[in-house]
Amino acid sequence: MGLDPIGLVGRDREPAELAMFLDKAATDGAAVLLTGEPGVGKTALLDATAELAVAKGARVVRGSGVEYETDISFAGLHQLVASMSHELGRLPPSLREALEVALGLGAGPAPRPITVMNAALALFEEAAKEQPLLLVVDDLHVLDHASRSAVGFVARRLSGRPIGVLGARRPESGEPFPSTGLSEVEVTPLNDADARRLHMSAVHDAETMQKQLAG
Repeated sequence: MGLDPIGLVGRDREPAELAMFLDKAATDGAAVLLTGEPGVGKTALLDATAELAVAKGARVVRGSGVEYETDISFAGLHQLVASMSHELGRLPPSLREALEVALGLGAGPAPRPITVMNAALALFEEAAKEQPLLLVVDDLHVLDHASRSAVGFVARRLSGRPIGVLGARRPESGEPFPSTGLSEVEVTPLNDADARRLHMSAVHDAETMQKQLAG
């Protein structure tokens, strides 16, 4: 079926680049942004890369831009931080409190954005002490502005830290993500032959499932 190393039909270049990205991220930090038209397969690549990262021993934390949360500051960052309550408790009080207030988890005067970003970086660094950390963020083009800034801030400061940032967005969004420090991998549509193979694979999987359900 022409499967690539992480199990996707018709994908050779992107998985190879993403596998190298994971190896670099696990030792010295790295950031990559997938760009491509809607439905081209960005999310499938995110999923496959996340699975590969887990197989390599990394911890994967995921978030995604949501249109109805675009106007809520740090809504996207909240998704990434929500599973790190243990690590949050190990931060210095000033950073922990700034992050808690910014994310609506605590009360107090609004912290400066730079303080929140430093706190997020410190939190991710704390989480990566036990095992490499991969942050996966889909639909960056609809992420709230504050979280977008935080992702870019973290992505530019990964050197020497076992942390990876992997994002995806649509190219027509017009957002200047290259300046955030994320190198880009363009995800192009499958050629006709691979598209047919993908369709055949999906049909085969559906038929197999129906037979299993039928007993």
